[in-house]
Amino acid sequence: KQEAFTTDDPVEALAHCLNERGRVDIDFIAKTTGNTEDETISALEQHIYLNPSSNEWETADEYLSGNVVSKLEIAKKADATDRQLQRSLEAITKVQPEKIPFELLDFNMGERWMPIDYYQRFASQLFETDTTVNYLSSVDSFKVIPGHTNAKVNEEFAVTPKSGKTMYGFVTMEHALENTAPFFTYEVGSGDNKVRKPDNEATQLAHQKIESIRQRFVEWLNKLPDNDKKFIETLYNDTFNCYVLREYNGHHLSFPGLDRNALGIADLYESQKNAAWRIIQNRGALIDHEVGLGKTLTMVVAAHEMKRLGIVHKPMIIALKANVSQIADAYRKAYPSAKILYPGENDFTPAKRQRLFHAIKNNNWDCIILTHDQFGKIPQSPEIQKQILEAELENVEQDLQTLKELGGSISKKMLKGLEVRKNNLNINLQVVLHKIESKKDTDINFKELGIDHLFVDESHKFKNLTFTTRHNRVAGLGNMEGSQKALNMLFAVRELQSQFNADLCVTFLSGTPISNSLTEMYLLFKYLRPQEMKRQRIENFDGWAAVFAKKTTDFEFSVTNEIIAKERFRHFIKVPELALFYNEITDYKTAKHIRLDKPQLNEELVNIKPSEEQQEFIKNLMAFAKTGDATLIGRRPLTDDEDKGRMLIATNYAKKMAADMRLIDPYKYDDHPSNKISVCAKKTSEIYAATTEHKGTQIIFSDIGTPK
Repeated sequence: KQEAFTTDDPVEALAHCLNERGRVDIDFIAKTTGNTEDETISALEQHIYLNPSSNEWETADEYLSGNVVSKLEIAKKADATDRQLQRSLEAITKVQPEKIPFELLDFNMGERWMPIDYYQRFASQLFETDTTVNYLSSVDSFKVIPGHTNAKVNEEFAVTPKSGKTMYGFVTMEHALENTAPFFTYEVGSGDNKVRKPDNEATQLAHQKIESIRQRFVEWLNKLPDNDKKFIETLYNDTFNCYVLREYNGHHLSFPGLDRNALGIADLYESQKNAAWRIIQNRGALIDHEVGLGKTLTMVVAAHEMKRLGIVHKPMIIALKANVSQIADAYRKAYPSAKILYPGENDFTPAKRQRLFHAIKNNNWDCIILTHDQFGKIPQSPEIQKQILEAELENVEQDLQTLKELGGSISKKMLKGLEVRKNNLNINLQVVLHKIESKKDTDINFKELGIDHLFVDESHKFKNLTFTTRHNRVAGLGNMEGSQKALNMLFAVRELQSQFNADLCVTFLSGTPISNSLTEMYLLFKYLRPQEMKRQRIENFDGWAAVFAKKTTDFEFSVTNEIIAKERFRHFIKVPELALFYNEITDYKTAKHIRLDKPQLNEELVNIKPSEEQQEFIKNLMAFAKTGDATLIGRRPLTDDEDKGRMLIATNYAKKMAADMRLIDPYKYDDHPSNKISVCAKKTSEIYAATTEHKGTQIIFSDIGTPK
């Protein structure tokens, strides 16, 4: 029992207090040691600090981490006569990150954190006339308005395509600010034979002028007076280089009630304790642990500890259907007396669902465990949807007012776009308001269930979240429309964040949180760090990419021999600050971190030479690609339309050849007779037959590849 624990060591008492209370409680520690409060504070001076913003005691690792720049600003305003507050000020001053000097900063034109005045000054110098630059946050657009037109606006930075409609210099600069490029086309033919063709020359010229403006902006920044450079340097560091990472040490956690014998373990891994402590301290995290490192038990003990400490009252775990029973069994083994709700598939039928929702709402569960699909059937709160829609509507109305104040210089297209967006938001808002007004008592939504923390196992299944971007010609950004499943998750996360007015409030667990798309990292931040991104003036993907990614536009020949623009995000910039932002919320561990004993994979690459038939086919394929003579590859002559896609046909044939004419190494492996077999086959069916006949063998394939 807590009352029975006594010690003469204040540090040991502090560890016991953190285990029992999850925070620093001076009165609790004083009673444990038999000291007065003043004696306790004095004895722990190297381990605890008084936070000026909350007037609460915190451990040194908690207070001296996070956004230490903002903490310093608050500490400077604290009572100068209070010794403990001054001690906090001295300590937070010492841990400030080293400033990144202006000369080492990477700039992208159009970064939203930079004051609009700098873009305005640059535009005025570029066009040699007073120029106004406005930023409309609701549509994430820049509007450039020169004081008067001149040769700079009408010629030097303008582009006149074959269609005859000139893109003037101020529009070129808008593209530069938004890191986009126009795509010009023109009409050929007449009547029913009219077609539009790409105007590659004008598109390339526009790209060159846009890149010229972006490069000139960086050069202009480097020539600014020292006081401007100092201001930008300070603003950048205060915005992005403001964090100190906290070391989460959960060694003091004893996990009362945990049945280690039933689990068959002596104790948890150190990494599991640390991850659980991170979740407890921050009310959530991204647990990025490699498969096999015990995410299930981490999730279970973190949920139970948060409930025991009173941090949350009704946690919910959601997982894949294939894993959910294993998680429920692990929870029951770990905490045999825990009150767990784990409904089966039959309990989630439409007829039984409302009864189950009432059971969740009206009972004091230690944890509720659902599948991803079951969670998706819980209606989301219309109040949180109303809150999100009203915030967007307010932004649109502010931008509409700004545009109207600009008078005759406004863009009709932009104005119409805002009006349409306002109308759509109003319609959606009316639908949500109708739901709120007509709500029945039996219609229980997520908010009314009383869930106050979500553990989302295999969270990458919700990465298909909707986002907006202008970079629609950049490959590999994923599906911008997103899925209803991910949108429901976003509403649930926002509901929890709204309750506690904080980021996180949910724990994502995945061995592959980021796999193959640039947007996946942004969407993690969209879920888990909305307030911090807002502080950095990042409202959407384009705003985030403007800060952390470099995009290039290359002009290449297509398979139809036409020049096309290929846009790519080539690489990240500001990588240390981006990594810091990610690691602020992420517990990243691999098997090497915990020295997990795993068998080593012995890989051997076998390079197989093409057969005579394949070599002959490759020669014919290369000749076909050069001449267009389809008879060389056993095909009827190409039509004019087919000839435009000649290289695509050649690539397709090469792929089929590699699939249907693969060879298994014809040479026997005398040194590995037990696990390899020598087979020579020309058709996939023969390979299948070989593998069926010799079960358990390892057959290694080598693709021939496509012709150069």
